[in-house]
Amino acid sequence: MCNKLNFEANDMNKAEIEINIMNSNPSYNLISKNKSTINLQDIRSEYEESNKLNTTRLFIKQDDNYIGLVDCCLNNPSDNFPWISLFVIHKEFQGKGKSVEAYYGFEELIKNKNKEKLRLAVHKENESGVSFWSKLGYTSFKEVLFEGKPHLCMEKELK
Repeated sequence: MCNKLNFEANDMNKAEIEINIMNSNPSYNLISKNKSTINLQDIRSEYEESNKLNTTRLFIKQDDNYIGLVDCCLNNPSDNFPWISLFVIHKEFQGKGKSVEAYYGFEELIKNKNKEKLRLAVHKENESGVSFWSKLGYTSFKEVLFEGKPHLCMEKELK
């Protein structure tokens, strides 16, 4: 019997784990980074950006398996809402309900911080991502260009 998913702080000491998770999703890397595999320098850049934006970086873990990543800014200075900036599940664990289970576990963490809404931006061309977030109750509220690529800004009321 599998244990409930939990969240663990992510830091540069675990960069190889993050690279493994990210590189299990080459199509996402292609959309987000314009290359199918990422390296240690890409992760370093992500950490630097995360520190500037005060983003919380977490691993999604089940038993001894690191199955995914979630990054979140709890209070985005532009609108004072929490934003998910990255949500990725290792390819090996996709299609088994882990993505939905991980999301709802993360949503509970946000609700426990008395947040009423959760926002994210998804690459518009990431059709499976747009579909995933829509099925979880997210609705699009605007489209923006970020790093030259169209993104849908989506939000969900947390009840």
